[in-house]
This record gives sequence, structure tokens and C-alpha cells, in this order.
Amino acid sequence: MADLQKTHIKPFHHVRTNSSRIPEPLRLQNQTSRLQSWNPPCLPVSTDGREASMGVFSEFSGDQRALLTRTFIDPAFREALRDDVSSALCAIGIEPSNELGVSMRKEIEEFFAHGGGSCLLDERATVSLDVAAANPTTQDATVSPRVAFVVMPWAETRWASIGVSLLQSALAMSSIASDVIYANLDFAEAVGNSMYNRIGTSSPKVALVGEWLFAESSIDATDSGERFLNDVLLDEHGEFADFSTIFQLGEIKALTAPFLDALACHEIWERYDLVGLTSTFQQNVAALGFARRLKQRHPNITVIMGGGNCEGPMGSAILRNFPAIDYVFRGEAEWLIGRFVSDFRAAGARPDWIESNPFWRGRAEVHPGGRAVVLAGTAPSMDDLPVPEYHDFYARLRTSRAGSSLPVDTAVPLETSRGCWWGEKKHCTFCGLNGMTMAFRSKSATRAFDELRRLVHDYGPGPKRRTNVLVVDNILDYRYFNDLLPMIARSDLKVSLHYEVKANLRLDQLMLLRDAGVYHLQPGIESMSNRLLTAMRKGTTRLRNLQTMKWCTELGIDVSWNYLHGFPGETDDDYADLPHLFSLVSHMSPPEHVGPARADRFSPFYESGKDFGIVELTHETAYDHVYADLPSAERREIAYFFRMYCDEPLASEHVLAALTSAAERWRHDHAEARLEASWMGDHLRVIDTRPARPRPETEFDLDAAASSVLIALDQLRSAQAIERALPIPVPSTEITGALERLLHAGLVVRDDDSYLALPILHRRRLPSAKPAVRLPRELPILTGTT
Repeated sequence: MADLQKTHIKPFHHVRTNSSRIPEPLRLQNQTSRLQSWNPPCLPVSTDGREASMGVFSEFSGDQRALLTRTFIDPAFREALRDDVSSALCAIGIEPSNELGVSMRKEIEEFFAHGGGSCLLDERATVSLDVAAANPTTQDATVSPRVAFVVMPWAETRWASIGVSLLQSALAMSSIASDVIYANLDFAEAVGNSMYNRIGTSSPKVALVGEWLFAESSIDATDSGERFLNDVLLDEHGEFADFSTIFQLGEIKALTAPFLDALACHEIWERYDLVGLTSTFQQNVAALGFARRLKQRHPNITVIMGGGNCEGPMGSAILRNFPAIDYVFRGEAEWLIGRFVSDFRAAGARPDWIESNPFWRGRAEVHPGGRAVVLAGTAPSMDDLPVPEYHDFYARLRTSRAGSSLPVDTAVPLETSRGCWWGEKKHCTFCGLNGMTMAFRSKSATRAFDELRRLVHDYGPGPKRRTNVLVVDNILDYRYFNDLLPMIARSDLKVSLHYEVKANLRLDQLMLLRDAGVYHLQPGIESMSNRLLTAMRKGTTRLRNLQTMKWCTELGIDVSWNYLHGFPGETDDDYADLPHLFSLVSHMSPPEHVGPARADRFSPFYESGKDFGIVELTHETAYDHVYADLPSAERREIAYFFRMYCDEPLASEHVLAALTSAAERWRHDHAEARLEASWMGDHLRVIDTRPARPRPETEFDLDAAASSVLIALDQLRSAQAIERALPIPVPSTEITGALERLLHAGLVVRDDDSYLALPILHRRRLPSAKPAVRLPRELPILTGTT
């Protein structure tokens, strides 16, 4: 399961994006098998009478657990399975000829028949270091020592790390040489990019699968693996624990320590005096394990660390518990990284140099031995930030071996703003983004456009193809409707942009987005319950969500969203009518996943849980396994994901099962579902191929009154406002009847006193009292939303 809440990418500064929900062509395709025939369904869990908003368990049989456990922890058993599946099953007491045994044997044999389980760590495991070593500037002794920034697993492989790329550019402005080492690409190539992404992107974030694979503790490895498998994967995330995944996790676990050893042993580290590690989500343990090995072999190297996992108390906990880290950066470091390196070198790396420097003493929490948390704060000016350099990322991709599984189609990260203007007004209750940097700031339109043009020129596929651009902003600056978006629309740039927006955009705004090359939107829909949307502080409604989704479908804009449940105070009534609603909108983009909300660190749920009826917060179970050697209090300080418990009952199991099933049907039906309306001269003709359509016909005509009402309701309106918006006059006595016919045919949905038409309108020759507004590019004057 992909992360259901937004993903934060904060490598040495605030930038965060939802990497698990990027739509096509940027969204990765999961090529690994999903639930298998003998994997049972997951059910909500309740603890001590309290209702838990997170956590599921799977009732695996004893034989299933035995097979998965031995597969996970025992390399010899995995080898025995390769040799003879039936004999291996017999060896652990499973009869391969009974019904369950036959199912197991067939699945395992199919897994091997399709080449499963072949993970090898060869001599190319450190090719990113070889690329850096071969760089002529790296070999130049006159620019030594250098700074290295290392991107560890499980960072995305489809785009460069914007955080460390900004730091590299910032150092260049201070004439300080640096390299970005993409160790994540090395590891992805070693284990296969598909499985790498299944772990790093598609696994349940709260399970910390990638973190556990790199974890090293004093607990016996076999015992540690058995407990993690059963307590976390099987008991709480059984949907992820199919045989092929468990087999490959076992193989990859055996590669992680040798991979870190190979990285730390490379001769290139002699050229660096500072090594920076970026850590967000599942990069923490790999980064810390590498830092320990690097310091053991090169004790004179200073290791600095930053990113989302270092924000707030998490960064202080890392410095307290992991002595290989010398400095932790909290906040946006690019505006002062050059000064930090220069002052550090000028002081001769003395342990007390920060305490003796007034500038840094006021910006640091100094720990024993001179180690410190550097409080970088926020960059003074967005327009003064450097343009990120991605050359090292593409240089590493160009050295991929023949037949490599590393991505060919990549995206170029672009940042135009930081913070969240909506969060400044009303912080969404479950959102932990921008924990300490909520204040919204954006680049001027001219600066943002110039940066986009430069990035497309430097890293795009060429003038004949569109450049995929991943805008990492948390939310679109609406002032860009007046300047930046018209500039892009008028330009010759061929781009496919991804943006995050609020789900209350007007049609003319969406048209401008489309004209500017924004073909992918993440509108933060999250729910179709008005009561819960209000409780979540989303600032939208069910019908506004549907209206945005409908218009995006019309304009060819892909919409990426997830459905969240598990909110304090929710009831069955908040979900009861959703299966029927979902069946009516199967022609619109379905939710990619359905799952529980979390109390992420820095979210209102975390900071003020009692205000929402949350009686207890506990860090996710996986942290106890990943950081087994740390005291429980320190695990809580490092944790970002928390489980919330409420006194009031949540929605019932059967209602949530119906919601999940309805969403699955929606995803299944979407490809074939059409609901369109075209003007035929004096009425509308409807094409309706929705599997759950109320009428049996797939093509039918509406009468004049119903046609006029449906056109008026292309935009949601109250009952009182319909008559004023009719493109063709209809007697007021006929409006109610026409509206009832449209509701009965599933062509209009109602929400209290508001109505919205569902068909996609073919607007050519469409009669309209107020024609669809298309923004004149020469006169872009837009303010706010309706």
C-alpha cells in the first residue's frame, strides 16, 4: 500500500512532496504480485476497548506463518525452495498435496518460473562513487577537499534529490566544490528497481520495511526477523505480505550490510572532509549505518545530516543516540551552508568552533564534544535561492548497465513555493507537513519561469518531447493564475507539470492550468463526507470535490487522490451512501487507495489530540523493531508516525469494508466507464457506459427541459440558482420535474440544497446564457475561487 497521507521530502530543507501519489506518466507501475490466493483479508483492530484508527491484522494460518517466517529469516530454506519446493515444504511440516499446500506450491513455483528471487550485489554496487571519482574536477587536487552529499535508499529513483541539489548549487556560489552521490540508484540497480520501489514507495509507510532491512541491533538476527515479520507485517499489514515479497525481503536483508560496507570502503572518501546525509522517511537507518562505517574507516571526516527526519525533536534524538553524526541541520540550510563550510574549515574543525563563533552559537543547540543541532530556520528570500544542479543524478543514470531496471523516463523537480497558505489559515487535522515552516512563501513569476526554462533546457529530453516536471510545492500559489501560468501557456515550453492544489478550482482556472501544461493534479480530496471534510478543515465539500474531478476529466488532467477514514468522531453515517455515489462517478478518477488517517508528528492530531477526542498516541509498532537498542522514550522522539486511540467508536468494520470494496469496483470500472453529453441542436444526447447506470440504454436523448437544467448544473448550484443559469428558458413549473428525472437517471447528484451534473459536457456548440469562460492570455485577471 502506498502512503495515504502526503509524503514529505525534506533533504536539508523543507521541500516535501507526495512521491507515492504522482500520476502517470510519473507514477510507477507496481510489477510485483499483490495479494495471493491464500492471503486472508485484513480487519480493523481494537485494543482494550479503545478504538484504534490505525492497524490491521491478518489471520494467517499456522502453516502460512511457518512458511513465511522460514522464508523471511533463513537463507538455507530459501535455497531449499529453489531446489525443490515440495521437499522444502515437507521439511517444515507442510503437506504439499493438501489444498493449502497445493496453493502454496503452485504460487512458489510460479514465482521462481518468472525469475523471482535473484538479488545479487556485484562489483557495480558502488558505481555512483566510481562516477564521482571519474569526474575530472574531483580528481583536481587544487579544489580538494570537497563536500559529498549522499542520497541513501530508499529515496526515489525517478527524480533527483532537490534538497541536496540546492545545497550543491549553494556551495558552488561560495566556490566550494561538492558531489552528490546517488547510492539509492546503486542499490536499486542491485536489487531491481521494481522491488526497490515496492519497498520504498508502495510498502505501508508505517511498517518501516525499508528501515528494518538496514537495521542492525544487538538482538539475534533470527529472533529480530521473526518478531518483525509477525508483529508488524503479518499482524498489521498482511496485504503486503505475499510470498514473493517476503522471499525478496529476505534476500535483500542479506545484502544491506555488505552494501554499506562497500560504500564506506571506497577510496574516494579520502577526497572529502565533509559528508552530508539527507534523510526523509525510510532513509534514516541506511544513512546512520553508512555514517557509522564511514567514521570507523575515516574518523577525520565530519558527517552532517538533514532532511525531514531531522525536524524538531527528531533531529536532537538522532544526535543524542548516534555518535557518528557530528552536526544535524534543522530547517532550510541552503542560505547558510556555504558559510557553515567556510567557517568550519577556517576554524580547523576544532570541536569548540561553534561555541566560540557568535553567529553560530546563536543558531545551534550544542551537545557534549562540540556536536550540535544547527537551527537553520527559513531562507530569507525565495528568489535568492540557487537553481538546483541535477547533473550528478543524470550522470549516474547514464552509467546504468545494459538491461538495467533503473527508470528511463524521469521527472525534473521544481520548487516554486514553500509552506502552505491554507495551513496558515486552517491546518488540516492529519497533516504533519511544514511542521516548523508553515509560513507560505513563493518565488516571483519571473524567477519561477526562468528556473523552469533552465531546468527544461538542461535536463529535458529535447525540444520534440515534453519534459515531466514534478513541482514539489505543498500547494499552488493562486497568484500564479495572474502571472506564472499565463507566462508558461504563452511560451514555447513543452512540459507536463504536476501540482498540488485545493479542490475548489473554477473551470477557467483549470483551463489555464491545462494550457500551461499542468496535466497532473493532486487536489487533496481525501473524503466525500461533508461533515468529515469540515472536521478535517479541508475547506471544501463533496460536490466541490466532484466538480473539480469532473472538469479535470473533461480537460484531460489526471487527478491523484486517496480516501482516508479513521477520523475521531466519525460514524457509519459518514460512509453509508458512498458505495452508491462511487458507482455514479466511475467515469472520474478513482481513489488510488483507501486507508486510515494518521496522527503524524506536527499535525493538529499530534499537537492537540485531546481537542479531537484522542485519548492516547503511541508511536507505530515498527519503531520498536527498527530501533530496538534505543530506550522507548528515544524511539518516540525519533518517530514521525503515531497511532491514535479514541474513546468514541469509529466507523464499523463492515461499513469500511463496503467503502473499500466500492473503491475497488470504481478502479475496476473506470477504464470502460463513460458519461458524456453532446448538444444535438435542441437537446442533449447522453452516452452512459457506467456499469451501475440506472438506465439500461447506453445512449439516449434528454428532453429540452432536462437538457437545459443539466447544462446549468455543470457548475454546482442551489435549487434557487438553477433558473437564473438556464441556457434555454424553462418554465419554473417544469424545472422541478426535470431535476427529478435527472436525479433518477443518475445524471445529477444532490447534497442538501445543492446539485451537480455528472456528465462530461462536449462544449462545442453548447448553448449557454453565460458561455464557458476561457481566460484571455493577454489579460489574466483572476482573484480567488468561488
